[in-house]
Amino acid sequence: MGERRTSMIERGVHRVESHIEEWRKGHAARHAQAETNRDELWAAAAERERHLAEIIGEEEAHRASAEEVMKEHRLAFVVHSEEVAQTLETFAREKDRLVKVIPSTRGRYAKEMGIKGSWLVFKPSDRE
Repeated sequence: MGERRTSMIERGVHRVESHIEEWRKGHAARHAQAETNRDELWAAAAERERHLAEIIGEEEAHRASAEEVMKEHRLAFVVHSEEVAQTLETFAREKDRLVKVIPSTRGRYAKEMGIKGSWLVFKPSDRE
C-alpha cells in the first residue's frame, strides 16, 4: 500500500508540475504579446506625434502667411458686434486714424476660448 500511495503522490506532483509548466508557458506567451503590443503602441504614438508635428508646422506656416497677407494689404479681420461695426464705419467715413491698439486684459470666457480683444484708439481727422 505504501508504493501505491507514493504512486498517487507522484501523479499528483506531476499534474501540479504540468499545470505550473502550462501556466509558465501561457505567462511567457502573454508577456511576449504584451511586449509586442507595447512596441506597436509606441510606434503608433510616434506616428501620431509625427503627424501632429507636421500639422502644427503647416498651421504655423498658414498663420505666418495670413500675417504676411494682412501686412501686405494693410488689412485685418475683426470679429465685433453690429454696434461696433457702425462705430468703425463712422470712423472710416470721417477718415479718423487708428493710432493705438491696447490689448484687453478682461473677459475670462474670451481667454478660455483663446479669443483676444483689443481697444482700438482713433485720432479724429483734421476736418475743415
